[in-house]
Amino acid sequence: MSKIWCDSCLKASVRAPELENYLSPNRVVRYDHFVANSGDISDLVIRPALEYVIEFVREHRLTNTEFRYPAHLRQLLSRPRLLKSDLRRIRKAVEGDNEFRAALAASLTDEHDVLIGWWLNQPEGWEDLVLAEAEERSRSLDNASAAADIVREQRRRIAAEQRADAAASAQLESEQQSAALVAEVADLRLKLSESETSQQQLEEMVIELRQELRHTNDRLNAAQQRLAKSSESEEASLDAQQRAEEVRNRALEDRRTAMADLSDLTGILHGLRDLSDRLEAVVPQAHEVAERTPIPTPGRLNGNPLGMTVFLLKSSATVIIDGYNVTKGRWPQASLEEQRERLVAGADALASRFGTDFIVVFDGADVPGAHRESRSIIRVVYSPSGVIADDVIREEVRRVPAQRPVVVVTDDQEIQRDVRHVGANVVSSAHFGQVLQS
Repeated sequence: MSKIWCDSCLKASVRAPELENYLSPNRVVRYDHFVANSGDISDLVIRPALEYVIEFVREHRLTNTEFRYPAHLRQLLSRPRLLKSDLRRIRKAVEGDNEFRAALAASLTDEHDVLIGWWLNQPEGWEDLVLAEAEERSRSLDNASAAADIVREQRRRIAAEQRADAAASAQLESEQQSAALVAEVADLRLKLSESETSQQQLEEMVIELRQELRHTNDRLNAAQQRLAKSSESEEASLDAQQRAEEVRNRALEDRRTAMADLSDLTGILHGLRDLSDRLEAVVPQAHEVAERTPIPTPGRLNGNPLGMTVFLLKSSATVIIDGYNVTKGRWPQASLEEQRERLVAGADALASRFGTDFIVVFDGADVPGAHRESRSIIRVVYSPSGVIADDVIREEVRRVPAQRPVVVVTDDQEIQRDVRHVGANVVSSAHFGQVLQS
């Protein structure tokens, strides 16, 4: 094929809007320049298809940031005019990536140049089809194609403006998103600063509460010392017989006062510990938790549950009583109010006799008559609305310092299992009731 091609012949082989960047007036190009060795199609013949590759990549990068394409094309996307060497790079990149080539072929419509589809799909004999189409276009195009060139130029210009508008819109959207992200970062920094200030305040409150807790512990220890002294006075009064009666009465009064103070201080201590627990849940503090050890019981009391009960009640442990579990088994015919009064009075008497720290837990703080008018030396706790006494008992066991032993009075097997698991001793409600009547 030694045919000579002029500008109008070359226009028939590629799309008119792309030609003005590559051809100059009165330039003559030989047809055999468009055929490579061994009959291969030259890059210039399929230039419309190669240019379509760059347009395809540019458009999809605007709409899809994760769009995948051959890396060799990245440097060509910003060039206003493709050189002949660029065409070779585009062709080599596409023909070496079958997945990308399939995506290009799938994007074609009936409006695209048939030369693009033949090169991308490469049906059998596609080279002959391309050359025949180019030759046919060269025969059918005449000098009157100038008007069509103008129309195509207008279409190209419109398409270019649309792409520019799309790029501007994408850039504006990107800037808006960037501004929104900057505002969000500023808001997060402000919230972080406020959170740090709040955390500092909470830490200061925790320090103050710990100081108050230490002071309360000091008062509690002082009350326990007074109680111990009153116990010593009571033992001395028993040896003095008649003279000890008056001393014993004074000692019992001192004990009752000390136990009442101890009950009040214990309530304050529990309140402070509850608040400290809530604050430490917000500002966690790393610390080690000591394990509670059950009270060892003498072997001589094995098989003597009543004697074992008295032994545990006389120990230095804090005794927590499952109120209704005791009263409903002991006085089932009495009203709830009468059951409470009997149990609290009996526990008061035992506290005076044994010097034991008693805590009685009942269900429901909103039960009519649940609060006594007279002052007790023991502490009476009512579960808040929506909380059962079982959970209050478990919480009271947890609040007692680990170095202090705990005895729980209940027949509830679940409570027995849970409190034994944390090192508490257990006394049955029936045996405790026998001690109340003794």
